[in-house]
Amino acid sequence: MKFNLNQFLLALSDALDFVEINTLGSTSFHSKRVAYIALRLADFYILNKKEKFDLCSFSILHDNGLAEEVTISKFEQDPKNENHSILEQNSKHCHIGEKNIKGFPFLSEHKDIVKYHHENFDGSGFFKLKDDQIPLLAQIIALADTVDNIFHFETPTIENRQKIIRFINDKKNILYSEELVNNFNFLANKTSFWLDLQSSNLEKLVLSKVENFTMNIELEHLVKLSSVFTTIIDSNSAFTSRHSSGLSNKVEKMSYHYNYSSEKIMKLIIAANLHDLGKLAVPNKILDKQSALTKDEFEIIKCHTYYTRQALQKVNGFEDIVEWASNHHEKLDGNGYPYGFDAKRLCFDSRLMTCLDIYQALTEDRPYRKGMSHTKTMEILKEQASKGYIDSTIVNDIHKVFS
Repeated sequence: MKFNLNQFLLALSDALDFVEINTLGSTSFHSKRVAYIALRLADFYILNKKEKFDLCSFSILHDNGLAEEVTISKFEQDPKNENHSILEQNSKHCHIGEKNIKGFPFLSEHKDIVKYHHENFDGSGFFKLKDDQIPLLAQIIALADTVDNIFHFETPTIENRQKIIRFINDKKNILYSEELVNNFNFLANKTSFWLDLQSSNLEKLVLSKVENFTMNIELEHLVKLSSVFTTIIDSNSAFTSRHSSGLSNKVEKMSYHYNYSSEKIMKLIIAANLHDLGKLAVPNKILDKQSALTKDEFEIIKCHTYYTRQALQKVNGFEDIVEWASNHHEKLDGNGYPYGFDAKRLCFDSRLMTCLDIYQALTEDRPYRKGMSHTKTMEILKEQASKGYIDSTIVNDIHKVFS
């Protein structure tokens, strides 16, 4: 299928920004600001169009390992106070992030950019690389990422601009090369540079700095690519660490039961892999809560399918995938969320995703209960079907396939 990498990257940037908001206390559009700063700095170096596009990709994906590191480390502190310094001083997320993106369709041969994006020019970083041992793209991202996390480039005051400039110059030949600092100083003299970083059109500004790359991609490769982000999504909570992968396995089995074409099966698997993309917007303290959710907490949970739709609908060719992925909490009687779609609006495969998502959720362990047996799960599904919430035909088919 025709696949636009730019659109897919922007969809991911929306979701990954939520991870940094929840774990580091970063502000909205952090990855887009890092990408924009990096691309402006790239103009001072001899990089071709594909290399610049990959710089943008690495900038957006640079902290994709944070969710998994938080789960592994079981941090409980307020992200705005403790997690930033702790996590950013831990090399785990660099290793995890580099591993996660192995299947991403980069266009050039640059390697280990995510792994080394916290190296310091003087050799005092995690891996003790120094000077030109550090890949240029990693050096550029390091400056943009660190300074935005500390000072927040979107803060419009002149005082904040001066703090940023002073910090970067104080770190010359310590964190950053003299050449990189000088190039930043040139940008800092441009009023438009600062205003761009505060602009509501930041997404368009990022796109304007890179070539538009559309490629023919086999659905099999897109399935693998989506599974990369299943790892990131599921790692957001220790209690849903296999939810998306479990759902995709069940979707595949039911698709074979219905004799679907291989193309449709792969699209449904992609939808299952990405259906909880919006859960990256939900704080871990809610996802991992050991007791029943309050009404306010449940309202926050209900936002996740809205954000899944908002992200995925940016990608041309994902029209069916968007529907199947983002409707899995809608109900046939119109009392689901977030849109309240009813039976007339919900196609068969959206209904299938809903039923299987419930089945997967009930049969896996959660903070407040153990996973249920197939028999008990079917009792609940049949009860919901009898009330007109979910599709009774699909419920009966699930029983046939999984009993």
